[in-house]
Amino acid sequence: MSSKKIVDYIIVGGGAAGSALAHRLGENPQNRVLVIEAAGPDERRHPMLSGAAQAPIAPKARNRQASRTLGMSHRSTDGLAGGRAEASGTIRSRGGEADYATWEAAGATGWNWARFQGAFTAMERQAAGVTGPHVDDSRPSAEAVSPPDATSELWIRTLARQGIDTVEELGGERTRVAYPPQSVPTDLRTGTVRPFPHGYPRRRNVRVRLHCTARRILFDGTTAIGVEAVTPRGAVRFTARREVILCAGAVGNPLLLERSGVGDSEVLTTAGVHLVAANPAVGGNLRQRRGAAFTLRPHGVPEHGPDPVTPAAGLGAWLRRALRRPDVPTRETTSILAVLNSDREASGPDMELLFTPIPAGGATVAFFPRSPTSVGTVHISGPALKDPPRLVPGHLSTDQDRELTVAAFARTREILAGEPFASAMTETFPGADVADPADVLRYVREDGVTEQAVGTCALGLGGVVDDELRVRGTHRLRVADASVMPTLTTGDTEAASMAVGWIAGDVLRNANTRSRWSGWT
Repeated sequence: MSSKKIVDYIIVGGGAAGSALAHRLGENPQNRVLVIEAAGPDERRHPMLSGAAQAPIAPKARNRQASRTLGMSHRSTDGLAGGRAEASGTIRSRGGEADYATWEAAGATGWNWARFQGAFTAMERQAAGVTGPHVDDSRPSAEAVSPPDATSELWIRTLARQGIDTVEELGGERTRVAYPPQSVPTDLRTGTVRPFPHGYPRRRNVRVRLHCTARRILFDGTTAIGVEAVTPRGAVRFTARREVILCAGAVGNPLLLERSGVGDSEVLTTAGVHLVAANPAVGGNLRQRRGAAFTLRPHGVPEHGPDPVTPAAGLGAWLRRALRRPDVPTRETTSILAVLNSDREASGPDMELLFTPIPAGGATVAFFPRSPTSVGTVHISGPALKDPPRLVPGHLSTDQDRELTVAAFARTREILAGEPFASAMTETFPGADVADPADVLRYVREDGVTEQAVGTCALGLGGVVDDELRVRGTHRLRVADASVMPTLTTGDTEAASMAVGWIAGDVLRNANTRSRWSGWT
């Protein structure tokens, strides 16, 4: 076997978590690291850069337009979010301390706020190039906050009249709105190790294979020894001398485990896969936010774009674009995230609003419950990559989620009817016909959007992985991304997923004690 196919660590997936993990492992020059990534450099568009179609579209396609604008994959039946960052998954919001405390209380020992706070701080120091002894770790870096535009400011003024204040960052447990910090592309799909905004020199000990899809994990008994993958040139096998780490997302990870013989014995038998290690929790506990988007057309905004509501506002927006730093990636749109109460008498924020202007004119406003209680499953239906997954998303399967969804829909429409926004925009989809609870739930189920899947390889008692992220029932196999999160955080999943990868790197990065390696041959 070629020496390029024998490494110390194989990371399956080069997204947020995989990039952070590769960076940490690569800091030790003795570690020889391979990242397997199914996508290619032409598929790494930032989710928030997906602009809506400029031409008029049919009513049935309007929700798809909203989905594309939000960077979401629209599926009319399953609403499945994949392993990459989706929708506000590109918005770097850490979540609250209580989110992580819940995980530890449920049996994920050591996975608490203090540990994540340390990872967030370390990542932000790296991204900012901080080398001194001090960094303000009380809040995320605002380096990549989107620049404001006139339509967005109109939205913020409307929220202010509803008692929702603008803040610089989204921490805390009160209603608020912000231009949140957003991560620039943080993946390895370009073939270089650039996991943070400013990038890093290429490391000789980290290699990235693009257009390389993991088909199954190779085992010697219950010990992971490598990965079999599919490339445009055919099948290939890679050997891991130390460990295999899965960072393929809350959908990709359980499917890969099950195709490899790790999972519930009944599921594997039905799919025709030989059992390697029993782990009945694999593919369960699928948690996602299920919401829906309103599409709005401009009323007082010129058709060619969202910026120039007034000549002065247009000039200001032009200056902001002209003065933007050249080393910070630009966006066609500005996103605004608000957290608020669906019911004015609620004890705390229980929903999110994601506002995104459409470059062609207009905007989309998507709403999501913050902490849904519905749980689904995802499993294989057969042993091959081509076999479709058996997905039971479980959207709106609890009374709590159904009640919250109806209330969030009504609250969103109430805000859209407020001034000054109502004088500038008109709702075009879903339209006034969707109003009563039954119609709202049908709309969200059939035409909604799904955000941020987690939990299918969860930490905790009886979970898929132990406190060191090791897959129970196996050896030298770990999972390190959003799929290990027992529940959703009240922030986005990208920041937390990247932190999981960083923490996994802390566990693994100095484990290789063999002699210093001289480079790829």
